Amino acid sequence: MDTMNFLNLDTFIPGEYQPAPQILLYNFQEDERSRLIRRYLTKDGIEIREVQPGEFLHSLGYLFNIPGFKPCPQFNMGKSFTDEMMVMKDFSKLQLNGFLQFFRDNQLEAVSLKAMLTPITVHWNSLQLHSELEAEHQAMKKG
Repeated sequence: MDTMNFLNLDTFIPGEYQPAPQILLYNFQEDERSRLIRRYLTKDGIEIREVQPGEFLHSLGYLFNIPGFKPCPQFNMGKSFTDEMMVMKDFSKLQLNGFLQFFRDNQLEAVSLKAMLTPITVHWNSLQLHSELEAEHQAMKKG
């Protein structure tokens, strides 16, 4: 039976298949900052998917093309958000740390809403994850 390693942190076993890391990007503008981010991800071998508002009701598992996840049959009737958001899958600890360090090294504004795919969130849609991340972000800002 196949199993998924959602975090892929420090689990490299020589000779064992390691899935390519992937990232979902939401609401990134076509500006220099976004071009730098995309260039870094591509150079690091990370597959990028730009998620559009019409796809926000699909599960994250479907958006990451995980076998067994089907598209949501509902049409998104305007539910959306405009914040930038990133969802990462199969990043090694080195890749994750390197990506976060890239923002600091280049003095780029951080993406406030970011998450690693988990066994729970794989079933959520983008709107659910956004709502949860936004609540967590607001709670952290309050202290």
